[in-house]
Amino acid sequence: MQVLFASVEVAPFAWTGGLGDVAGSLPKALSEMGVDMRVIMPAHRGARDQAEQVHRIVDSCPVHMPWWVTGCAIDQTNLPGSEVPLYLVEHSQYFNRSGIFGPAGGSYPDNLERFVFFCRAVIESLAGLQWQPDIIHLNDWHTALLALYQKSWGHGFRTLYTAHQLAPAFHGLFPAEHQWVAGIDWGRPETRRFVANGQIDLARAGLALADASNTVSERYAWEVSQPGSEEGVADLVSDLGDRFRGILNGVDYERWDPASDQVIAAPYSTRDLLGKAVCKQNLQRMASLAEDPDMPLIAMVSRLDALKGFDLVLSALPRIAGAQMVFLGAGEDRYARALGSTAMSRDDVTAFIEFDEGMARHLYAGADMLLMPSRREPSGLAQMVAAKYGAIPIVHKTGGLADTITESPDSQNGFVFETYSV
Repeated sequence: MQVLFASVEVAPFAWTGGLGDVAGSLPKALSEMGVDMRVIMPAHRGARDQAEQVHRIVDSCPVHMPWWVTGCAIDQTNLPGSEVPLYLVEHSQYFNRSGIFGPAGGSYPDNLERFVFFCRAVIESLAGLQWQPDIIHLNDWHTALLALYQKSWGHGFRTLYTAHQLAPAFHGLFPAEHQWVAGIDWGRPETRRFVANGQIDLARAGLALADASNTVSERYAWEVSQPGSEEGVADLVSDLGDRFRGILNGVDYERWDPASDQVIAAPYSTRDLLGKAVCKQNLQRMASLAEDPDMPLIAMVSRLDALKGFDLVLSALPRIAGAQMVFLGAGEDRYARALGSTAMSRDDVTAFIEFDEGMARHLYAGADMLLMPSRREPSGLAQMVAAKYGAIPIVHKTGGLADTITESPDSQNGFVFETYSV
């Protein structure tokens, strides 16, 4: 089977969170199972710097936009530690920018146009690649229109759409009057499934138009199927039947392994935990906390977002004593300000308001516990990484957190709270 994995972010080349992590690891795992896997992404600024070797394989490929013709070039490298080819779609106007989706805390006003271009470039570059996939695996709303173009243009491949996040803020919503930018045909009956109430909803487009679709845990697939669920796709999921499934994400344990991690203060494993204590002392020092081996140290590595449970965290913080807490993440200003203010007023709380993988590794390695009180969590990777690093997860029973963390006496691997409350 030949599969092309299309994603606008792929770790370690350019990524902001779980989607990029999965895009950098799942294709390698499928390749090891015998699938002819290839990955394609935009050539974001700095992406080539993360590659050991890059060479140009397509000098010029025309890309037919709905209202004009432009073009792209294709560079090739491999996913690190593998033979999986990674194709970088080069277009300086659309992708040579400081951010993947926008400046810090914002979105580029031409994002619809940028991702329309990417979807069309993926299809039109196949001739230059001299390789034809059986399936193009679409990931989140940025790639959803590939399913529309596949049906409109009659290509032989099939499409699979994976929704990594279906919260309303991650649907890819644009004004309906911009349909000409995407080449959406109002006359097609399926258009009504994703253009309504004055908006184009690209997440719904992916679900409605792909040959099959899934999301990233069984529990989340059930949650989004419930009538009235906040994700707003229950009607589509009901119609899809067994063409929509939940498949739990995984973690690349070659990339995330405290026994071989070159960033943390000392290596350790289940057979030798001495390095864990060294890592805890190092984190306390980095976070300007008292270096006390017996003080419980709780970490939270997360996007600063309401879905991640920060309303509970901020309500609970004044009541928490006898423990140290370290936060790492970037996102909504209101949470950044609140955490920063708390850290300034207390010597047992530290907040790093940034996205930094190296610092995340120090938190996983040094913490006794990892807090994930997410209101909704489609899959979650942090709890899986934390478990590998010996930081006990404390999670809300939702989505992939419910599918991975249990208090069952014969297999307990963390702590789970069911009612979403302080």
